[in-house]
Amino acid sequence: MNENTTPSDRGRKTVIVLLAAALVAAAVWIAIMLVQQAGGPGPEGPGTTAAPQTTALPSSPAASVPTPSPTASASDLPGTPTLPAAEAATVVWPDPGGTLRYGTPEDAAEGLAEDFAGFTDPVYGEFMQGDARSGELEVRPVADGAVTTVLLRQLSDGQWYAIGATSSEIQLDAPAAGEMVSAPVALSGSSRAFEATVNVEVRAHGTAEPLGTGIVMGGSGPDLGPFSGRIQWENPGTGTGVLLLFELSAKDGSVWTAAAVPVGFAPQP
Repeated sequence: MNENTTPSDRGRKTVIVLLAAALVAAAVWIAIMLVQQAGGPGPEGPGTTAAPQTTALPSSPAASVPTPSPTASASDLPGTPTLPAAEAATVVWPDPGGTLRYGTPEDAAEGLAEDFAGFTDPVYGEFMQGDARSGELEVRPVADGAVTTVLLRQLSDGQWYAIGATSSEIQLDAPAAGEMVSAPVALSGSSRAFEATVNVEVRAHGTAEPLGTGIVMGGSGPDLGPFSGRIQWENPGTGTGVLLLFELSAKDGSVWTAAAVPVGFAPQP
């Protein structure tokens, strides 16, 4: 027996089909939305995930490391306080009013011998300690040459100074260390030198050129002979300086030995 489908049955089937299609479409739409929320297709194409975008922070400049300034030499100290006048008056070398200073007695002795007295390649002995702040050091032009003894003292600024020099060949009796001198300056003592000649210079602290020069004549034989004389010089009438006596080598004219005392400059009449 043949069963014929009625119009009402066909209508119901159509509705069912449409509902099913709607459900499928809804399911597909929901799936698409879920994929997008989970990080769906990225800008590089299907199946790729968009890379997270980051904001670049400005890089901080490297910390500035200051370049250290050159360290001043230990023997050249700008801004060094001036010594008290009483101490400055006892100094032969270096200039008590300048900035050159020595941290050891050996350096001070070398400075006096080479930079002040003019020795060339001298031979130095060992520093011989006196008290806690003073001593002496021998200097020779050659190993068996005449002896120049540099007198050294550490003053109130903690630095070392040459406060005088004595010689085995030149003995100065007057002026005495620290004495006020005027022009001309009268010298006396004893010496033993090539052709009996002892050179004399009056120097002011802090100046390269002597204020006056001259010679005195002592002994030339095996024994010391007396000398006396007057040296003319330009007296500034104030300040301090040094009276330097030295003998030159008969061989090459270099400094052979030296003696030095600090002096003050008497006011002009």
